[in-house]
Amino acid sequence: MSAWPLWWIGLVLIVGVPAVAVGIQRILRRYWSALREGDHNEVAGFIIAIVGVIYAVLLAFVVIVSWEQFTSAADTVGQEASTLRTIQRTGVAFPGDARERIRADVVTYARTVIDIEWPAMARGEPGSPQVAAVLDRMSADLASLPADTPARAEFVGAESERFNDLVTERSSRLDYVGQGLPGVLWGALVVGAVVTIGFAMIFAMTSPLLQTLMTASLAVLIGVLLFVAVAIDQPFVGDVAVTPRPFERVLLDFGSPPG
Repeated sequence: MSAWPLWWIGLVLIVGVPAVAVGIQRILRRYWSALREGDHNEVAGFIIAIVGVIYAVLLAFVVIVSWEQFTSAADTVGQEASTLRTIQRTGVAFPGDARERIRADVVTYARTVIDIEWPAMARGEPGSPQVAAVLDRMSADLASLPADTPARAEFVGAESERFNDLVTERSSRLDYVGQGLPGVLWGALVVGAVVTIGFAMIFAMTSPLLQTLMTASLAVLIGVLLFVAVAIDQPFVGDVAVTPRPFERVLLDFGSPPG
């Protein structure tokens, strides 16, 4: 659902849902006289308190889990870009041709991730074969590094370790593709919203204006929180998504040939 236009989702949840709730409430008050009398308020108030607490806990849990997943995906991207930087920095210990191959591999990896893999992830595709090909070439170039001195042998080991970290971090990044909340949980959120707003609608007040404001406020609050959960549900999909900015900074630092 986060692949839909964000403005459309916000319009439906924050404006449309409260408008529908207020409209239904007015119809109920007009044709159901018991709602205007308020004899059921004591029971309805007790039930809505229980329902409201249960739904608030569920909704808060969903928002927190979605945000933690979103920030964890962003942290993984940052770590991957940082590892890429370390591979380039460690390459200074090798001769000019080997050092240039490492720099070219780092730049190609960052550019391929930005230009090809990121749009693929936004479409829900778990990775790109082009990036895998770059990793294969980088692995071969690192394996051919000269280890003719103890110092260079140590640097070769460090480069191999950082390369393994890069592969692991890319795999972790791709694990977040398509990892949204399960449908059953979205179903529970929708049912909970209907029940919670429904009890607010049948809670009778003497002033129709005050009851309208109460119902509309509750519906808007629920709509806003649902909107947040939808917007960050999938870290790489939609208008609110993790960006490849860490890789763009790698290109800024290493994208030009050394002077």
